[in-house]
Amino acid sequence: MKLVIDASNIVVESGGFIHLKKILENFDNKEINSLCVLASKETINRLKINNKKIKFLSHSFLNKGRFHLAMWRLFILNGYLNKIDCSILFILGGYFFIKKYPTILIIQNLLPLMKKPTYYERYRTKIKNLILNNLYKYSIARSDGVIFLSKYSKNIFRKYSTPKIVIPHGIEEQFYYKRNLSYKKKSKFEIVYVAKGETYKNHLNIVRGFSNILEDGINANLTLLGVKDQYFLKSQLYENIKYINKKFPNSIFVKKLEKHKNIFKVYRKFDLHVYGSLCESFGIIILETIASSLPIISNDFPVFREILNKNTLYFNGDNPRSIYKAIKKYIINPRLKIDNTKRLFQVSKKYNWQKTSKLTFNFIIENYKK
Repeated sequence: MKLVIDASNIVVESGGFIHLKKILENFDNKEINSLCVLASKETINRLKINNKKIKFLSHSFLNKGRFHLAMWRLFILNGYLNKIDCSILFILGGYFFIKKYPTILIIQNLLPLMKKPTYYERYRTKIKNLILNNLYKYSIARSDGVIFLSKYSKNIFRKYSTPKIVIPHGIEEQFYYKRNLSYKKKSKFEIVYVAKGETYKNHLNIVRGFSNILEDGINANLTLLGVKDQYFLKSQLYENIKYINKKFPNSIFVKKLEKHKNIFKVYRKFDLHVYGSLCESFGIIILETIASSLPIISNDFPVFREILNKNTLYFNGDNPRSIYKAIKKYIINPRLKIDNTKRLFQVSKKYNWQKTSKLTFNFIIENYKK
C-alpha cells in the first residue's frame, strides 16, 4: 500500500505544518509500505524527516502562487498520482476538485464555516471562504473519510454519512514545564498573546480590554507576539497601541513571531496568556500554554472549551470590558489562577503526537480497506 499526502497547502511554521511534521516523525505503521509527501521545496527542507519509508516530492507548480496551486489540484495532481502509483490519497487542504483515488481529508480551517463572523474580513477573504465552504461540503460528501481536530468541527458536518473521526493535535515534549506558581504578587504582571496578525485573532479588543487594567493603576504590561507584519503600521491596532503607550509608557510591546522551536522558552517568561482568537479549528497554542504551566484565560469559543473545560476563566472576545474583568480576576485572585493552571497541566498530558500519528494512519488504513 502506498499512501500519498498532498501537503500543497502547508505554510511553514503554521499549525498545519507542525501537525504534518509530528505525525511524520512518529510514523511507524507496518501496513503502509511507502509514504510519499507532495509539497513545496521550502516545506520539504523545513520538515527534515529521516525515515526510509517516507519520500518527498515537489513540482514547479507547488513552488509558485495561488493560481498555480489551483492548477495543480485541478489538472496535475491526479496524473501525478497515477505516475507514482498511488493507493490512497490524504489531503491536508480539506478539499479536492476531481476524485480518482480513495481519498481521506483533514479539516484544519474553520474560518470558511463561520456563518456570521463578528471579525472584519476583506472582501476577497469573504469570497475565498465562500468558495472553500462549498468545496468542503462537496469534498466531504465524496471522500472516504474525514479527520477533524475537534468535536465542534465534526458536528458541523454531522449530516454527512462519510466516516468521521476526531483526532486532536499533540504536544511536543519541550513544552512540558512544571513552574513554581507563587502566590506572591510580582512588581509587574507580564501578559502575553501569541497569535499572527489576522483580524479574527482579535488583537484590537485584547488591547482595549488591557487598557482598562492600566486605567485601574495595575502595574502590568502586554506583549503581542506575532502581530508585527506588513499591515501593522497602517492598522487601527497600531493607532490604539500608540495612544495607550503615550498615556502609559512601555505598557504594550509588539514583536515578530518566534520560530516555533523557540516558543517554549517564551511561555516561561510570562504570568498570563490571554487567548483572544474568535475562531480556531483546535488551538495548538492553547495546548502548548497549558503544558508550560502558563496561566491562561480564553475567549468563550466551543473548541477552546473542549480543551480547557471549567479550568479557566472565559470572556466574550467581542467585549473589551469582559476581557478586562477576566484579566483582573486572575491578577487579584492568585489562588484561582494557580489551582486552574495546575489542573490544566494534568489535562495537557492527554495529548501527545505519538497517539495523534497512530490514530491518523490507522484511520486511513481502515477506510482504505472498506
